[in-house]
Order: sequence, then structure tokens, then C-alpha cells
Amino acid sequence: MLLDQINRFDRRHLLLGVAALLLLLNLGRLGANFLDARQQELGDRLELLSRYRESVLKLPQVQQRVSRLQKRTQYLESFLFTGDSEEQIASAMQIKLQSEISQAGLSPEFIQPLRNRDNNGTPGVNDIGIKIRMSGSLNNFAAFIKAIYSGKQLFKIESLTIKPFKKDELKIFLEVRGVYRLTPSGGESS
Repeated sequence: MLLDQINRFDRRHLLLGVAALLLLLNLGRLGANFLDARQQELGDRLELLSRYRESVLKLPQVQQRVSRLQKRTQYLESFLFTGDSEEQIASAMQIKLQSEISQAGLSPEFIQPLRNRDNNGTPGVNDIGIKIRMSGSLNNFAAFIKAIYSGKQLFKIESLTIKPFKKDELKIFLEVRGVYRLTPSGGESS
């Protein structure tokens, strides 16, 4: 019976019918793929929208955190020497240390910055070493130490040598590191 039906139609018509059927099936497959791609794109957009909504809800918390971090940064930067160049900062450190030495009652003999070493610490924050030689009593030296550690700027004592000099005087050799940050031109030096 199937052969009768096939023989009833011309082979050309039969091939055209099969080609049309295959074309319709192919168009159906392409349409289904197109719909799947659109659904995937819609799902991605909905997911992106939900992430955006979550981000918007978290925005006040992030703004508060940024504000706290900015305040903390300003507070920490208030402890750093700032200036346009390393030479300017080294000079400010020398003046500060000379002032503290004199106020403590010590006699400064030598205050000189050391060559800068490579810093692998915090980006934008550096330190300068300063060698100091002074003389005075132990009480005066204790007053000096108290003054630099209770002061506003950060100093770190790296080496200390104390030798007796006269009956009640000492020769004190000290290497101190001061922490600084370079500012763009026009910044205030402290």
C-alpha cells in the first residue's frame, strides 16, 4: 500500500515533499534554539538585576565602611611626616629631633639622615633613617625618649649605644627611623 502511494506520485514531487518536510523540521529546530538562547539571556539579565538590587541594598553599609576607612586613613596619616621630597622630609625630621634633644636637656653633636633603604611595606609610606650622637645625663635621655614616643610623629629606634663620658654624662649613639609619605606639589610639610 505504501508502494502504491509512492508510485502514485511522481518522484520529483516526492523529493520536493521530503525537502519541504526537512526544511520545516530545520526551521523548527532553529526556532527552538532561538527561544532557548533568549530564555538563557533573560535568565542572565534577571540574575544580574537581582545582584544589582542586592548591591543597591548594601550601598549604605559600603558608604559607611568607606567613611570609616577614610577617617582611619586620615588619623593614621596625621602621624606621618609629609612633604614634597625626601630631602624636605629629612630636614623636617632633623629639626624635630634637634628640638626634642634640646628640650630634653641633651647636647646634640651629630644629626644626619642615612641613605634610604628599599621599602617593601605599605605602598606610599616610606621611612628615613637618622643617625644621632648626643651627650647628657640618663634622666635627660629618658626625657628625650618620652618626648619622641609621646609626640605626634612616628619614630622607631633601630639601634642604641650608650657609653660613659664624664663623671655624670653619657655619650649616646642612636639610629632612628621616621615614617613619612610624599605628597603632590603644594602639600604642607609637617
